[in-house]
Amino acid sequence: MKRSIWISIILITTLCLFAITTVADAQEESAVEAQEYVPLTDASKKSKQVYTQLMHAVYSQAFNKDISNAKRIYDELVIQAADSAFVWYKRGRLRYVMQDVRGAEKDTRQALKLNLLHVQATWQLAQILADRATHAGQRPGEEVLETLKKVVELDSGHIMAHHMLANLAYQHGELDIAETSFKALTRVMPFEPTFHSRLGDLYQRLEKPQEAIDAYKRVIKINPDDMRVLKSLGYLYLTNGVLEEAQQTYQQILSVEPQDVRSNLALGLVLQEMAQRAVVSENENSASEGIDKEKLIQDAEKYLGRAIFFSSEIINRTENQRRRNVYNKILVDAQFALANVYFLFEDLEKAEELFLQVLENDSTHVNATYLLGAVYQTMDEFEKAEKTFRKVLSFEPTHADALNALGYLYAERGVNLDEAEALIKRALQKFPKNGAYLDSLGWVFFKQGRIAESITTLESANQQMPNSVEVLMHLGDAYHKNGEPDKANRIWQQALTIEPDNSELQERLKQ
Repeated sequence: MKRSIWISIILITTLCLFAITTVADAQEESAVEAQEYVPLTDASKKSKQVYTQLMHAVYSQAFNKDISNAKRIYDELVIQAADSAFVWYKRGRLRYVMQDVRGAEKDTRQALKLNLLHVQATWQLAQILADRATHAGQRPGEEVLETLKKVVELDSGHIMAHHMLANLAYQHGELDIAETSFKALTRVMPFEPTFHSRLGDLYQRLEKPQEAIDAYKRVIKINPDDMRVLKSLGYLYLTNGVLEEAQQTYQQILSVEPQDVRSNLALGLVLQEMAQRAVVSENENSASEGIDKEKLIQDAEKYLGRAIFFSSEIINRTENQRRRNVYNKILVDAQFALANVYFLFEDLEKAEELFLQVLENDSTHVNATYLLGAVYQTMDEFEKAEKTFRKVLSFEPTHADALNALGYLYAERGVNLDEAEALIKRALQKFPKNGAYLDSLGWVFFKQGRIAESITTLESANQQMPNSVEVLMHLGDAYHKNGEPDKANRIWQQALTIEPDNSELQERLKQ
């Protein structure tokens, strides 16, 4: 059956209900007892005439497509039934179809003046006001928003009104209202992924990551191949540290879009964070259970290598400077992440090479400069490390890690100890309870021969980092230097339980 016939049937049904109600009201006015035949009252006759004309107008509009005749009938009806909100609403509807927007608004407002609770007229007014704003090149304003609120207040299941209200409220920043309407839409149409998707976007804007994740997961349950939502879900998993789910999500994306640059980078960043956690776990527990380091490095090389390759290709073939800048940042981020994975797993030569590549593309990259200095420090290349840490401080004079690293570099070599003390104290001004910084300062005091201060400071460092072998080793050295061999041996023995194969500790315990 054609759609127009369905529309006509709906309209006729509505008109019938309207007529039945009107006739019933008119008959009720007569006090005649029930008989086989009840003569029509004047009100009944008027209702009959109005109903007949309404049917004629509907037929002219829907079947004969005779808009002008339908308009003529409605013009007569608003005179005959001037107190009928439904008649004014119907003429307003016709004028709206005829693109007489001003006339449609006038009639619709008259309908609402007669019946403030008329749902259809309220919805129609919202549509008219929104269209007027759009045609004027403006964003629908507060009156549209308030009218839509009234519609859903009158009819909580009005899908179209909820949809328009949710989108408009989202644009206006009235996110609580948008949330209510999107949630209403998901209840009415639970298997429509669009509404769950928009709800997820809204929760992201509200900084409610778990709610956003739950909404996006419902989308994927309905439509597993929605790439936009999968990417949003992967981002939320990554930024909230849910690494296994992030890894699985990005692998799913890349199984469909293997050349997606951002997803390759994102998966690489997930692997970088996994590497970081593996190192922390190893330091705290002497083993990083469940982490296959070789596999992790291979995967990082694979996905970050792709991000580097594809972004380089885009940079080389585009002349759009903005696009070049975007992909140059992706290139740098991928190089930095891969370099950091190499550094974390002590592949120092590859780490050095990649950090240098980062600095070729971004000479002021502070973190790459700092970590390059850390690579040189680990490689015992004192002059390169000193130069690189000073470069970091030329970019960012209050960079706490660089201040501490340079100070500790001097302390280890027993040079520039006064400057080392000053550098580390500047770092501690920013982070006074940082155990690594306290350890560095305690070691400077040790090298300066200020053993009592060294012990006090290293004890504070041990309180902050009770499982750090390096701190325990330094504290034991300070006790030993202070003529307290029993304390020293007890501390070194404690460190040896954490790293049983540590040769330096074994040598100390033989003293």
